[in-house]
Amino acid sequence: MPAYLHTYGPATAAFAATLLLVFFLRVARRLERGTERPGKHKPVKGGTRGSVGGSVVRWLVVAGVTAAATGFGLYWLLGRPRLPTATSFTTAELLDLLKIGLAVVGGLGAVVALAVAYRRQQVSEAAHDIATRQEERDDVKLLNERYAKAAEQLGHESFAVRLAGVYAMGALADDWERQRQTCVEVLCGYLRSPFDETDRAEREVRQAIITTLLDYSSRHKWRGVEMDFRGAELGDVDLSERVFDGDISFDFARFAGKVADFSETRFYGRTTFRGASFAADRTSFWGVTAFRAELDFSAATFSGEVVDFSRATLTRTATWFEGAESDGCVFEYDGDSYATVEEFAEALRRKKDAGNPEVPGVDPD
Repeated sequence: MPAYLHTYGPATAAFAATLLLVFFLRVARRLERGTERPGKHKPVKGGTRGSVGGSVVRWLVVAGVTAAATGFGLYWLLGRPRLPTATSFTTAELLDLLKIGLAVVGGLGAVVALAVAYRRQQVSEAAHDIATRQEERDDVKLLNERYAKAAEQLGHESFAVRLAGVYAMGALADDWERQRQTCVEVLCGYLRSPFDETDRAEREVRQAIITTLLDYSSRHKWRGVEMDFRGAELGDVDLSERVFDGDISFDFARFAGKVADFSETRFYGRTTFRGASFAADRTSFWGVTAFRAELDFSAATFSGEVVDFSRATLTRTATWFEGAESDGCVFEYDGDSYATVEEFAEALRRKKDAGNPEVPGVDPD
């Protein structure tokens, strides 16, 4: 036999045995993984299909192949020595062989125990996975039930029930991130429905919708949620000392009653009042803070008595009044009064061009 076979033969045989073992393990794992059940979207957890006996047999085959490859490699590495006959063994050698046999049997037992433990672990993981999915389904079912109940309350004739529905839907929006936007849109859609402006109870319900959404949004940071109050009918609304954070639209909304109060409100992000109608006797933006925000009053109509922007801080704020109209309103800003929205917008522009003082406690950078 060529010398190079004696040199590289054992390594080649061991490498081939390793490849064979890896191939067998991958095939066995594929068989244990199982296939997807009909009508289900998720496959069955790997290793939970088939019998325990089948798993044990596969692991024993793996152990046998590994032992055979190892023994053959050692036999080749030792130069394929001639094995002695059975009669040539001494009593001590026979005892050593018996010990080796018992060790082999013990090793096979360990393989069986390992296979059973591995199977048990897979079954436990599969059970945990099933329990987790069941818990998720139960949570979604509960959230859907809460949604249906809150929607039903919003359409109830009783003021108290409708108000409870507002708070229930707001809490649900805070808990249900995946359907948060849907819950918000339901509440915003309620505001677009017409109502009797003399109904004080209904005005309170509408007030609660906006304040509830703004409070949850500012307190829990609802990122990516749009609040669309377009076309909302609002009477005597009080949104003072609130935080408007994000993309909020009051386009074509109508503010009626005695007061539309936004005093000491803080604006961040973008809030639009395009085409809105400010028909309340007094519209107050007194002391508002809008730092690096956008306020758009384009094409808005001011038909009340007073629109108060006194002590408003609009540093670095983009504010638009293009196309806005006023009818008999007095605009108060920076200690002066202006008879038209055009005069007020011009005064605001001059003030900003001159450089407003920075907002206390806010880093302009």
